[in-house]
Amino acid sequence: MNRSTLGSLILAITTGVTLAGCGQNANSQMDSPTIRAAQAKPTQIIPTPANTLFGAAPEPNGTMWIVAGPPASHGIFQLDLSQKKVVGSVSVSNHANTIAESSTGIVALGLSTSHTGAIEFLNGSSGALLNTVPVSGPVVSLAAGDDGITFYALNGNSTAKSIAIINAQTDKVETSVPAPNDAVSAVPTPNEDSLYVLEPNGIVSQIQTAGGHISTQFPVGHSGRALTIGPNGHTLYVLKGQGSVRNVAVVNLATESVTKVLPAPANTQNIVLSPNGQILYDVVGAPSIGNVQSFSVR
Repeated sequence: MNRSTLGSLILAITTGVTLAGCGQNANSQMDSPTIRAAQAKPTQIIPTPANTLFGAAPEPNGTMWIVAGPPASHGIFQLDLSQKKVVGSVSVSNHANTIAESSTGIVALGLSTSHTGAIEFLNGSSGALLNTVPVSGPVVSLAAGDDGITFYALNGNSTAKSIAIINAQTDKVETSVPAPNDAVSAVPTPNEDSLYVLEPNGIVSQIQTAGGHISTQFPVGHSGRALTIGPNGHTLYVLKGQGSVRNVAVVNLATESVTKVLPAPANTQNIVLSPNGQILYDVVGAPSIGNVQSFSVR
């Protein structure tokens, strides 16, 4: 993607996204009738390029990387959350579809073709390519571990999926953990001894990183799309929904139960938390829409 294309993308930014489908009628289709969506509004809406695909968790310095762009022209864009605007951009492979950033400033970019996948490691300040690590299949989701050097790449297709555990210092896949064939998202626990893995039917499995066995499973409501976990490891946030209807189930991991449901904008693609776990960022994208909306979860 050249500079003129990047400029056109930024000029095409729109914030025309509402909380469509987040009221009680929408949630009655997806959740227990005894748990209704909270009537929350975003505390801020930050415009991003149209076709925003995925966002990394924000860093303590208040910046966030996202991957965006039409199929023929992808880029990564750095947001300044306090200034509420894009402050930098870098052209990347058109196969890029997921992104994550470690606490040490390493950006990992997930690549996905119809049959292959890889992780590109980038400099978190400049976006410059550092190295590329192939994985066994197309990358579906990507998450960074709390140790600052480990990344978890859910990859594969409808007949076989696994989670590659990658060391960003050695640029090697250290091991691979089996995942359900229809898994859509995976995140590690803070101590990285296990992963929570989401299926579209709303079943969450906790899978041990050593040995790959499932230690527990529980439902969170159907139409699962993405996961993020609180910094203390006590709370799981699950993005769910179909079409224009989206919401976020808040799960108490001690009881493995949904305690409340938060609204989410239509076209929310993934969710991430602030470093202190008090703000949930909904990453929104569609062919003519892009923004990041923040919600207080205190």
